[in-house]
Amino acid sequence: MTPPLFLGVVLPLLATASPAPSSARWGLHWNAPSECIQAAPLARAVEARLGRSVFGALPDVLIHGVLEPASSSGWSARLTLVDARGTVLGSRDIDSATPTCADIERRLVLVLALMIDPEALRPREPAPVPSEVVPPAEEAPPLPEAPDTTVEEDVPVEESSPPTRAAPWPGRSTVSVSALTTTGFSDGLAWGGRVGWRGAGSMTWLVGLSVVPWARSELEDGRVDLMLATPEVGLCPLVVGGSRWEVSTCAAAAFSFVMADSKGPAVDEVDLLIRGDAVARAHLELRLGSATALHVGGGAAVGWLRPMLPMTSAWEGRLGAPLRAFVELGLSFRGP
Repeated sequence: MTPPLFLGVVLPLLATASPAPSSARWGLHWNAPSECIQAAPLARAVEARLGRSVFGALPDVLIHGVLEPASSSGWSARLTLVDARGTVLGSRDIDSATPTCADIERRLVLVLALMIDPEALRPREPAPVPSEVVPPAEEAPPLPEAPDTTVEEDVPVEESSPPTRAAPWPGRSTVSVSALTTTGFSDGLAWGGRVGWRGAGSMTWLVGLSVVPWARSELEDGRVDLMLATPEVGLCPLVVGGSRWEVSTCAAAAFSFVMADSKGPAVDEVDLLIRGDAVARAHLELRLGSATALHVGGGAAVGWLRPMLPMTSAWEGRLGAPLRAFVELGLSFRGP
């Protein structure tokens, strides 16, 4: 009989991952702190557990994994299964409350072996003894016992909950709240804030909203006061990281809805104008815990749509400078 603890570990994995053929080549992409097990020793330990070689070049199925310190104590790991087309087949989180890596490393070897071959640790049914070889007047010899495949007791039962679908590391969803300073809308720097959401999936995307409550340009014959709200949307083609940091580069399109208050000898009016920008930005996340990080961002925007102001401005009568730069500083909150 298959032990219940074994089924509690295996069945959730089989429910979310499509089975790979026995001849499939496997790959392992692994990020872990230097004091913990690295990719090559981990791959050798899994192959030793399976009793055969499974990892090689040009894999059909790739396992993305990351091991990092938990927010309070212990360690937290995530394993994600991805096929050759980049489709996410399933994922699993593993946690350990012990301060050293050794405890969670044993669990990692077991779970990786089960992801590659769920049948590897199942007990085999004993082969039936042919009736013609059993002496009619004698009792049949006892059947061989099934091999012991009891899972180590240090694998907690609560880990058998169904794994959640997630993108390959490091593309977890991130929400950031930042203070913002920008050039190109006033005589000096204009200040405001930004809320951004970077989503994880087959493509990493972002949406954001920046608000600059006040910016002023003094002119020879008057001044222009601006109030801006800028939504943006884009894609992040590059997202890389380690156990403590992550860098992403993104391209976006932004539209600034600007309330322009023009005051001068011949003009005194308020207009709602729209400026369009092509934005290139980069973000650095320095992790403070398992779910929070220090967010540092910056970039530049080219104004491809710059409407005319009612009076001559510092930018030849148009809204803002052709090229502006910005810097952000705040906190990021990572999704599951």
